[in-house]
Amino acid sequence: MVLHQPRIVVIGAGILGSAITYNLAIRGADVLLLDEGPKPASGVTGRAFGWINVINGTPGDTSYALWREAIAEYQHLKAALPEAVALARAGSLLWRATSQQTEQLADLHHRAGEDVELLKGSVVAEWEPRLRRAPEYAVFSRNDLALDPAQLAGTFVTTAVAAGASVRFDGKVAAIETTNGRVAGIRVSDDTLKADVVVVAAGSGINVLAGGLGIDTSVATSPALLLRYACRVPVINHILRGPRLEVRQASDNTLLVAKSFVADGAENGPHVIGERTLEVMRDELNLPDEVMLTSAEVGDRPIFADGLPRLGFLPQVDGLYVAAGHPGIILAPLIGRLTAEEILDGRRTALIPCPR
Repeated sequence: MVLHQPRIVVIGAGILGSAITYNLAIRGADVLLLDEGPKPASGVTGRAFGWINVINGTPGDTSYALWREAIAEYQHLKAALPEAVALARAGSLLWRATSQQTEQLADLHHRAGEDVELLKGSVVAEWEPRLRRAPEYAVFSRNDLALDPAQLAGTFVTTAVAAGASVRFDGKVAAIETTNGRVAGIRVSDDTLKADVVVVAAGSGINVLAGGLGIDTSVATSPALLLRYACRVPVINHILRGPRLEVRQASDNTLLVAKSFVADGAENGPHVIGERTLEVMRDELNLPDEVMLTSAEVGDRPIFADGLPRLGFLPQVDGLYVAAGHPGIILAPLIGRLTAEEILDGRRTALIPCPR
């Protein structure tokens, strides 16, 4: 018999915090989700491209094995919570600067056991008729998914609430309270909420919260730019990634482009890059004239020096748990389950390093 059910507070309603809350709630945990934004995915999650894949990883890397586990977890999620991926589009087409490089990419992932296929340019042109110049070859990654990260986070939260979780938005956490070396609660404005376990899934905000306790979690940030373009009609059928462009189309026909970002002056600001990218898109794709840039948002992705996420209790404070890392959208269902197993069952995973 369970004599004491711990009160768990999850800080951050991005994709990781939402997935963790969902997994805790469906197992009957007493969990409260907090976020300073007005709704789930108000931060970096809402500025994510939403490409679920392993094709962008490198076989043999530790992160590649982790991504494969994460993709398998999406299959479990599809069965358990089908509405979470109901609007996702399947499949991506990738090509490199030369045909030889594209063939090497296909061979690399085929030998790793992935479901990829090398397509001739004539097939690519048939599948994507708006491509102005189809590559000689492209790699078709069949099991990739393109989904809306904000919609996924929202589904996690809605389902968690239905299972008994509590949520509180528009509440900035001022500090994590401790007593005798263990978590006692959190301070939100003038209110202190009691907690036995605090899960910090606030992305780069982890630095501020853990830093208030004198803990350096070594979380850094990697800025990425998400560009959105209004479009009224279907233009592409898959995620397309070539040497000049990485683009997908959402269910409402919005075109989304992902780019790395370095802030180095107004001439390379987000909107300027967005307009230049539209010129590239028009060169690569036969676009309707009315396609226009609607937003250019930078998201600071939380990363660690080795490229791997971190998951687990911090040794400095009993009951303080950290979940962070990139790519959060790919890893979220897996991290959500692993976190619930560790907190509720004491079962520690070997897949993801512990924070220090």
